[in-house]
Amino acid sequence: MFKKLLITIGAIVAVIVVLVIVAGVIVYKKVDKEFISSLMAKTLNRQVYIEKINISIFSVLSGIEIKNVAISNFKTLRELESLQGKPVASGDVFADMESLRFKVKFMPLLKKQIEIKELVLYSPVINLSKNKQGVLNIDDLIKSRKQEKKEYQEPAKPLTADEIPVGIAVGEIGMKNGTINYYDFKYDQKFQIYKLTTLAHEINIVPKELEKKNEIKLKLNMGIKTIGVMKTGSVQSFDVMIDATGKVIPFDIKTRRMEPEVILHIAVPDGEITGMQIFNSIADISILGDYLGVYISFLKGKQEWKGSKENALDLRYKADKAEITNGKLNLKEANLLFNGAMNIDSKAIDMNLDMVMKKEINDSVKTSLATKIESAINNQEVKKYADYNKLAEAAMKPLLDKDGMIALKTKVGGTTKKPDVKLTQPQLDTLGEVVKNAAGSVAIEAGKGVAKEAARKLLKEDQQKVLEDVEGLFKTK
Repeated sequence: MFKKLLITIGAIVAVIVVLVIVAGVIVYKKVDKEFISSLMAKTLNRQVYIEKINISIFSVLSGIEIKNVAISNFKTLRELESLQGKPVASGDVFADMESLRFKVKFMPLLKKQIEIKELVLYSPVINLSKNKQGVLNIDDLIKSRKQEKKEYQEPAKPLTADEIPVGIAVGEIGMKNGTINYYDFKYDQKFQIYKLTTLAHEINIVPKELEKKNEIKLKLNMGIKTIGVMKTGSVQSFDVMIDATGKVIPFDIKTRRMEPEVILHIAVPDGEITGMQIFNSIADISILGDYLGVYISFLKGKQEWKGSKENALDLRYKADKAEITNGKLNLKEANLLFNGAMNIDSKAIDMNLDMVMKKEINDSVKTSLATKIESAINNQEVKKYADYNKLAEAAMKPLLDKDGMIALKTKVGGTTKKPDVKLTQPQLDTLGEVVKNAAGSVAIEAGKGVAKEAARKLLKEDQQKVLEDVEGLFKTK
């Protein structure tokens, strides 16, 4: 019995080995760089040039590696025929890459199933652009030929899980160390994504078990920056590093339609942002300018941070709606906490943004407030007896949280380009009101005896006159 089992196992192994060798020979004989480049050219409607392809009879198991690939911009069939086998002109490169590695699992092939172990682009450089009419240089890849021929076409029905005949299993697919250059001719604006490594891994979608097997895990590392100053938009310039992990749920469980939901934890360890409209709007709140001056106007400048693992947010995205929770950004002057939602299509935002200033600035803010109060009060009698430090303390009190730090809460509405920011906490009086309310109770040092009595009398009998229109004495922005 044991002997028969060994013979059976041996026979199965022998068959598999033979199948691997046969498949390897077919791949080795049929698959070469001309075969792959012509196939890619027809599929993409672009000239494709491959410098080298590493392939052997064991490539079915070890995988295929294509090296130094260049792809041109759109070409007609006639142009493709004339350019076949020629290198892509340097000024006509849509994308190039150092290598492409492709591996499949052999055993599932015997069951007429495909399980991809690896499909990864290494060091690709992709040049995207949008012309003045708003047409992307990849629109021909997005729109089908049938769509272009028909003047009207009914909207395509959403793909459902039931239309997938077999389960999908992919080990790793994506790109490593990529660069994407984007140029918008309409706004004369350039962006660049650099050091891009984005991998979809452990892809597991089984229509019959959609409740349990319906996800794609994601890893994303990249830098994204503006090239030059933006002429429109919600910021002037930025350069930010992003490190994200999470997953995509491709199909809605209830409808079984493809409605991807993205759930990510996004870390932003390094970055700089200049001219962010939300920050500008906070700095433009008049009463904050009166109280904090330069200690709030810093928001209008460049914000920089480096090596901060705490700067992060949790993102949940589905159907154009992005929900943000646990948002944190530690700047040199303040720590920001934020959460809320944004519509990616309309750019509408509904966000709560809290700011806690560094405690080191408290004394400077107090000194600044005391100076403002002193310079703004014109009445010489009040100047004799007023304690400006205590008036400044009274003014600062609503700003301080339980830890003695200046803390602000704002509500952000509107859009990313035109945010509407309102201060929700603290509820601040004007500085003039602060002086009015505090003048009767602040310490008045007017010397001893008669001088002190005179001061008291002044405040008691002529307080209203002395402080009349005191709000108008304060300089505001």
